[in-house]
Amino acid sequence: MRFLLVAKQKKTTEAFLGTLRSLIDRGHSVTLAVQEHDEKRSERLEDAVDHERFAVVPCPSVRTDDWADTAALLRRLRDCVQYLRPPLRGAVKLRARVLDRLRQDLRFDGDLRAITDGLLTIPPDHVGRLDAILRLAERRLPPDPLFDAFLTTHQPDVLLVSPLVHFGPAQADLVASARRLGIPAWMLLYSWDNLSTKGALHVWPDRMFVWNEQQRREAEQLHDFPPTRVVVVGAPRFDEFFSLTPAMSRDAFLSPLGLDPSAPTLLYVCSSRFVSESELAFVRRWVEAIRKSSSSRVRASNLIVRPHPDIALLPQGMPVDKHQWKALPDFPARIGRPFDDARALVLMTPNDTPRGLFESIVHSDGVVGLNTTAEIEAGIVGRPVFTILADARDADGQGNTVHFHYLRKESGGFVSTASGFDEHVKQLESALERPVNTAPIQAFIESFVRPHGLGTAVSALYADALIEQATAPDRVADAVEPDAASDEAPLRKTERPVLSLGSDTPPLQVYASAIATGRASGGVVTLDAHVIRWIDEHVAVGEVVYEVGSGIGEYAIAAAKRKGAIVVGFEPAYAAHKEFCDNVLLNRCEALVVPIPLALAGHDGLAEIKYLHGQPGEPGYLVRDDINWRVKHRPRNKPYLQPACLVRLDSFVAQQHPPSPHHVRIAPGTNVGALLIGAKQTIQSAPLKTIFVSGDEEQAGKAADALGSAWACSAQRSGGTVYQIFSKQS
Repeated sequence: MRFLLVAKQKKTTEAFLGTLRSLIDRGHSVTLAVQEHDEKRSERLEDAVDHERFAVVPCPSVRTDDWADTAALLRRLRDCVQYLRPPLRGAVKLRARVLDRLRQDLRFDGDLRAITDGLLTIPPDHVGRLDAILRLAERRLPPDPLFDAFLTTHQPDVLLVSPLVHFGPAQADLVASARRLGIPAWMLLYSWDNLSTKGALHVWPDRMFVWNEQQRREAEQLHDFPPTRVVVVGAPRFDEFFSLTPAMSRDAFLSPLGLDPSAPTLLYVCSSRFVSESELAFVRRWVEAIRKSSSSRVRASNLIVRPHPDIALLPQGMPVDKHQWKALPDFPARIGRPFDDARALVLMTPNDTPRGLFESIVHSDGVVGLNTTAEIEAGIVGRPVFTILADARDADGQGNTVHFHYLRKESGGFVSTASGFDEHVKQLESALERPVNTAPIQAFIESFVRPHGLGTAVSALYADALIEQATAPDRVADAVEPDAASDEAPLRKTERPVLSLGSDTPPLQVYASAIATGRASGGVVTLDAHVIRWIDEHVAVGEVVYEVGSGIGEYAIAAAKRKGAIVVGFEPAYAAHKEFCDNVLLNRCEALVVPIPLALAGHDGLAEIKYLHGQPGEPGYLVRDDINWRVKHRPRNKPYLQPACLVRLDSFVAQQHPPSPHHVRIAPGTNVGALLIGAKQTIQSAPLKTIFVSGDEEQAGKAADALGSAWACSAQRSGGTVYQIFSKQS
């Protein structure tokens, strides 16, 4: 069976790597796609699994068709309405966040608080009607052909998506395409807050896999999702944490940090930026409160503060000491001391492993946090956890989120809550006087994280559950199927006249500039069929294309829209480059196409480009890379020689670190021989599959000579143009 997992971010994939390995061990094939593209990360993921039935592939990250703006706005409106529903009316900051994003999308000014207050006057039953209207409109969105093509290319038996509930529509469009193609689509819940903090569930998956029964209820109460379609499995992301054991003694951990191993140790775990924009001020007040305790043991405590992985807690420029423990010689740590207190420090360790957090928790006597997943990890170790109800000045994203309350003792959790610092210190004094009763902590962790038993790793269970559901006879589709949407896309509104590109699907346009109009016939700019065929037959969905001589961007846009390709387009002619940029925006390809105003050549330097047809700035130029630019006077009757930055492709790749190319297209008129000399290292790179060259007989010969026998060539001639496709020999 073929499983395809599409994850939004790298951290999401790490949570499910154990499950993917288990699927492979059971004889299944797994393809992984991460929508936030990172070439080196993909290589690391392939190395981490290292199996012939596992592959990491690129995936479209955004919708690119003519419905892209409509879909984004419609879903943003639904996200706003989601936080007007009764279960989420108290989520003040969540509602403000999504309203602020809507305001940015629509570019309107206004008092956000006044807007929020006005929306809250809408009666709940009318909120339901409004959501139903928006939901119906969303169901009429046609699937994006780009996501259809991606799924058709990889032909999965089951599509897995994580987290699906997230601001931004890309995964919703992917699930919609899966439904269109009859592919079961299942949602894998990544975090404990996904269902309550990331807006509406825009498209129902066929199955939803969650941590616990609490999240099953959340799916029904917050998203109207049928509980019969929810599978409770547990949280595989904590399997590695459960497996850890201390690498050193308490003395060996604390003494090198300048802390007293005989004194109690309290660990403060910081929260995300959403919870608190600036938590250091709150931590300073916490340290001060601890030192004023009436208990000598609490006053003498070692205080360790761990920043959130996404936030630099220390003030800019503050000195940081480096440290390594003898028991972990390859595990670096950094220590900051922003407090006027020898027994209080900030400890930072690598975020790509939970080892540092584990050692910090296991050698502590209690953990303090406002609202963070690290509180769950403290519970896994069996440490008591404490929180303080902060005011909006310190943490306006704490108390008004739904998931925060799950961990509190008042709601059946294990975290002790204090209304202020005085009560908090008293709780610590009481807790440090007697041994910790870990039974209630373990009971909650079992129900919340490992509902099938504390001693049972979740990753393998997850794989079993996926296989069981995949082989079940009732792999159902959404109970409310989307209505058929019109095949007619709305015309794009623009103040400038546009011309159609000669591409049948999807519909593309360019502005009616002098350059484009000169190539048009009957309002259509003709595209070279040889180039389009190369894109269709050789470029896979999501691959990277370098284009030398992009002109006004017609082929870069075609590759982006037809294949979701990431295109790095080089065009130094100033008028053409402007049109290139404008046309990228017109076709909403700005997330995929990168226009670069540099001329590729055989060496780096400042030289000249000569326009071949006497129209400065337009496509069709000669790079004079044998003549360095110099100050000189040219009569007005002489052709303009544009000063241009020449760069070898190898230099550009080494200095700018773009994604590595899978394909290169070299447009006519380019000095192919010189260009390929400056691209030797790039040409030899592992990902590169094809090089498409079009030009006259001389250019064709230079291309063949420069590439040599390592590349197989197929060539066609049409009129005076030779089209060559060079493919790397295996």
